[in-house]
Amino acid sequence: MPDYSFLLSKYPEFVTKDQFYRICHISKNTALYYIKNGFIPCIDSGRKTRRYKIAIKDIIFFLEDRDKNPEKYYLPNHYNNPFLPGSIRRFKFKSRPDQYKNHYKLKGINEVKDYKQYLEMQFADYPDMLTSKYIQQVTGHSPSTIISWCKSGNLKYIKHHSKYLFPKKSVIDYLYNRELQL
Repeated sequence: MPDYSFLLSKYPEFVTKDQFYRICHISKNTALYYIKNGFIPCIDSGRKTRRYKIAIKDIIFFLEDRDKNPEKYYLPNHYNNPFLPGSIRRFKFKSRPDQYKNHYKLKGINEVKDYKQYLEMQFADYPDMLTSKYIQQVTGHSPSTIISWCKSGNLKYIKHHSKYLFPKKSVIDYLYNRELQL
């Protein structure tokens, strides 16, 4: 077992994440993984740079424990292992069921008796001037699709600075007329 006590004289009492990964001979991503998952205690300032302060005594304990129990510090299979195939190694985004794209979808005109009233009920909790985010929440369409409706002249809008604002009545009328045409 190596003796890591020489680190006490070589480094100050607290070091940054950059010094931590150099001392331990690991990558930046691995160091961040160990910090965020509680393998090594640290002080998190919340800033963008020099965010983490790690006590040198904790680093010495970490290195000694890693030498004794290496299996405790193995990374998950998908995490930065160059010997695994890329399809396993990379993180895959999984959509959550509570996101608007999976949760909010308008019914079609054939499914509802009075479609215009149905649309008014869907937008009832929203303000009179809608942003593209509000329309996106109700309809499930992307902001670029909503902006293309404006540029084609189908949907009335007001441009305020860089935002598009839509009258609620105009949006309801457009969605209703679009369903009639389908």
